Amino acid sequence: MGGFGATVKQEEEKKVKAKADTGNAMSLSGSDPFVELRVEEAAQKPLLLSHQFVGIAAHEGAGKSAAVLYAFQNDPERTDEDKLAAIDFDGGVAMLNSAIYKDDKTISWNPWKMGVNDRTAYNYPGTHQRVMDIMKYIISEVENGVPYWGVLISGLDSWLEICTNNMRIVDLNLASDGIDSADIRGAGDAKRVERQSDWAIRNTRFHQLTKLSRDLVRLGVRVYWETHLRASNFSYKDDGPTTWQPEWEKRTNNYLPTIIWIEGEDISDDEGVVKKTVYKAKFVKCKTNPQLVNQSRILWTTHVGGQPEWNGLPELYDGSL
Repeated sequence: MGGFGATVKQEEEKKVKAKADTGNAMSLSGSDPFVELRVEEAAQKPLLLSHQFVGIAAHEGAGKSAAVLYAFQNDPERTDEDKLAAIDFDGGVAMLNSAIYKDDKTISWNPWKMGVNDRTAYNYPGTHQRVMDIMKYIISEVENGVPYWGVLISGLDSWLEICTNNMRIVDLNLASDGIDSADIRGAGDAKRVERQSDWAIRNTRFHQLTKLSRDLVRLGVRVYWETHLRASNFSYKDDGPTTWQPEWEKRTNNYLPTIIWIEGEDISDDEGVVKKTVYKAKFVKCKTNPQLVNQSRILWTTHVGGQPEWNGLPELYDGSL
């Protein structure tokens, strides 16, 4: 049977090659305008894609990166060669991996390009280009057969800041560097963004990362975006409850198939003394598995004077997404 199977496989390969050769010949004659697409279709391999493009939002220290690293370590389908790459804006992924897992397959990329003088620490145009180059490099590696389990963008709020500064510095010429860009009062040499339509430039810069992330997902690589929560109704006159939103470009909610919020809740005893904090992960959006929408999982629990309990988020590696 082994020989028969091999023969069948060889015959199929001959058919694909013949189809490609026919297409190339037709292309030379100019009779088939779609020959390149036909060849591309014929050469495609059946792949079991993960289709995970997940946004994770939480306050600092809630376990955003930890949930992804834990999934990478516990995925039963992971091979010894699989990598997890992190564009690590705050360095948290590198520190967490070093402290707990010490896994050399977790690659932490420092995306920041340093400034050339003492006035500003970062070169924002250079940092934007470096992030683009790192993402394109990973895509190239995957296309050449290097196995990547996933890519984690850690600190997406920093990416939003970079795109905002570059809009002001590079595209609109309203500021000379990061310090001028931070001064949005219109004082001194800095100027305010006067037209609402100009913000489309910032948004376009931001979603260049969306495009590259989607390319990775199409190649079967999981992509995780993690960011902090910010108050969206902040006002000195507002006495109502604080409304929180993820710190990313506002249309990002439409681009992400899955969005998870992690929130902590203090649990007190009868005397009002906090005894533990329970961190729950809630699926606020999940297009690939609607049954998960509005479902919550206990990610981990901290105990005052005791050891934490870590559960992780199995949905990131058990096939639920």
